[in-house]
Amino acid sequence: MYCSAAEALPLLQCEAPCALVHVVKLEAGGFDNNEQTVLDLAVALPAHRGKIKVLLVFFAPLQNVAVAGALMRSVAEASVSDVYFGGCDLAPASLPSLTRLLQAGCLERLGISNYGCALFEESPGITAFCHALRSSTLQALTLHSCELWRDPAAAGELMAALVGQQTLQELSLSDRVDGTDDARRAVGEQLAPLITHSSALQKLDLSRNRLGEAGLGPIFEALPHSSTLKELLCSVIDGGGISSEFVRDVILPAVRANTSLRTLDFHVDEDPLPELLEAQAIVDARTHPDSDDEGEGEGEDEDAYE
Repeated sequence: MYCSAAEALPLLQCEAPCALVHVVKLEAGGFDNNEQTVLDLAVALPAHRGKIKVLLVFFAPLQNVAVAGALMRSVAEASVSDVYFGGCDLAPASLPSLTRLLQAGCLERLGISNYGCALFEESPGITAFCHALRSSTLQALTLHSCELWRDPAAAGELMAALVGQQTLQELSLSDRVDGTDDARRAVGEQLAPLITHSSALQKLDLSRNRLGEAGLGPIFEALPHSSTLKELLCSVIDGGGISSEFVRDVILPAVRANTSLRTLDFHVDEDPLPELLEAQAIVDARTHPDSDDEGEGEGEDEDAYE
């Protein structure tokens, strides 16, 4: 159900005519920069403990650390397993509240789209957050427009925590890497251990990071060492362009050597390099084998990976 914050309150408070409504997924927006509305929502959520599985909060005024903390405490009390904050301008000072939410043990999926507001930069709470993340049972993490790469030390600490996390199956990181090839290469080198060492990671979405050849090099060099990664999305356009030589010498050998990948998407809409098409064809063949293959094997392969 999608509704404004004002509409959500009578729903959660079981006011007529909502008394019989069982809310499983709630998308709340339209806070109109009203912090009291956020606090009212926080008060109403715990009464639905164990019932609301998915909560998506859009454009709530969470710059105020106390307001953000109140909402996250109530999310934990309500035992919501799938939480997304979109355009809420979460600040680095909110990391302790996010840490407590992770420590509550209810989260399976966490998503944050911060619309360009730095979340981890120079935050004293990053170490505790990373410790909670490493010991959590989170299965999916999305971080979009959080200016992650602007603070290399914080980004490195976060990546190290993710490598040690035992249950994370899906990771989506969407922050443009602006600057020199050295900066892009440093990001790629921070991401590579996720591919090499993560024991559960199946999907890695890097489709908006503009990594270019310098950043993609370490990632594809790590790819042959992964036995779990099934889906890799990365951008080779919008400032992150690559050459035919790079695809031939780096990407194609890595794709051939890897055996786990089942989806490879470079987000190219027009005139893709022939070598990129070849790389995608190699991966596609793993889920759509040639008609010459035995029919029984083909069905089993499709069932396993689609």
